[in-house]
Amino acid sequence: MKNITKLLCLIMALAILVTVPAGCGGTSGKDQTEPDSSSSDQASTSDKSSTTLEKVPITIYVAGDRPKQQDEVLAAINEATKDELNIDLRVNYIPWGDYVSQVKLKASAGEEFDIFLSFFGELSGNIARKQCLPLNDYLDKYGADLKAQIPQYLWDSLTVDGKIYGIPAVYAMTEMGRGFLVRKDLREKYNLPEITDLESFETFLDTIAKNEPGIIPYLGGDLSTPVICDPDYIGHSIFTFGGDTMSYLYVDQDKRPLKVENYIKTDIFKTVWKENIKAYNNGWFEKDFLSDKDRDGKFIAGKAASMPGDLYNITDRQNQLKKNVPEGEIELAIINKEGRWINIGPVNNFAMISTTSRNPERAVMFMNWLRKDQKNYDMYMLGIEGKTYNLKGEQAEVPEGVDPKDRYNPTPWFTMHFPYLRTWTTDPPAYIEALNFWNSLKPETAPLSTFSYSSENVKAEKAAVEKVMVDEVIPLFFGIKQTEEDYNRVLQLLEEAGIQKIIDDTQRQIDEFVAKNNIQ
Repeated sequence: MKNITKLLCLIMALAILVTVPAGCGGTSGKDQTEPDSSSSDQASTSDKSSTTLEKVPITIYVAGDRPKQQDEVLAAINEATKDELNIDLRVNYIPWGDYVSQVKLKASAGEEFDIFLSFFGELSGNIARKQCLPLNDYLDKYGADLKAQIPQYLWDSLTVDGKIYGIPAVYAMTEMGRGFLVRKDLREKYNLPEITDLESFETFLDTIAKNEPGIIPYLGGDLSTPVICDPDYIGHSIFTFGGDTMSYLYVDQDKRPLKVENYIKTDIFKTVWKENIKAYNNGWFEKDFLSDKDRDGKFIAGKAASMPGDLYNITDRQNQLKKNVPEGEIELAIINKEGRWINIGPVNNFAMISTTSRNPERAVMFMNWLRKDQKNYDMYMLGIEGKTYNLKGEQAEVPEGVDPKDRYNPTPWFTMHFPYLRTWTTDPPAYIEALNFWNSLKPETAPLSTFSYSSENVKAEKAAVEKVMVDEVIPLFFGIKQTEEDYNRVLQLLEEAGIQKIIDDTQRQIDEFVAKNNIQ
């Protein structure tokens, strides 16, 4: 469900796979698989000074929108760290929809940059394209605080053949797709119960459809989450993967042996499909959801009653909604809160060091500095005390005269660290409640949670299958195509495209993973 949820949340830019030459190293000509033994950075960072470290630029790429205070904050960080790091820190923002493809293009072109936000679905591809450096030696020499602060299981999820390729973010991530954003004010307007299962969500959607003609009940075309996580069905998220736009591989992690299946052929897919048909016919979905490029815009304009989202979306969406609908209130509906919770996948957000970096040692030193203590983390995430924030107890407070909607808010995902995370005094209660709930979870860990899928051996088949998914499966799954003939035609097209070869290759990878990790 992870990839499906990603599609629902954005159906955004499809993470276009750009072929990148293997030799995308920096122009310095040296092999950067290990720290340069001649580098002056190799001494202990504890006795660094500006007299022993030449000032160097450190460029970071992240997804999102650049805060207007960013340059001022970076200048303050550069000044504060001149004796310890002596860097000229630069952070470049790329819109979320273009981020993955643009970073690949920049790496392919040999552009020099140092740190970039990446995602687990990109891990194997980044490694295969030699877009990122292995970090073991750098971490041993410059990453003592990173190693101390980040749990070992997160490092393990980014380790391939003994080599660590990413610096994990630390954050609540268990089954984030199990919640979605709902207009609480509309739910209360019609005296509807809290949404906790499929039935209560259906009631909400149908009520909006019948009583609010100017409001779209649900911005999306898929009810996978309330169907699959309903306490009377599976009760938790499932492990689907393999697609850039929508998953087509499935493994039931409760069964042994672990077997790869065509997700489209499963009873789960058909159950969700039937529910999506019902929703489509009842007018619960927006009719143009496949072509909608401004789902967030519609929601914050007050034109929709619910949409995919998680606890990390609440504050921004609430602030934006209030500008347009003063009475608008958002809550996070969570399906089957009292049920089973499972860490199905690995850490999804992390930092990588680019192969094109001229200063990988200093880049790791900066990442280490960020996680070294609360003060350093606050400086990057909150900015300048007294100017972009104040402290009120353990919470951050927007300074007087600053609109909370315009506060400094950099993209955190390349280095999110929950032990240092501060809430704001202006955060909506719904966010605090959801944050506390996820922090209270004690989830199970699925056996394939650190499995990294690779399609390198089946590129042609993957391309063919992806085309069928976009052209045929998505319109079917979202309820536009509704007959058994449509369904059987899709299965035939997937077979012709070579999905069985992909399944066989994936099964081989999983069998090797199971054997290597002694999974029982």
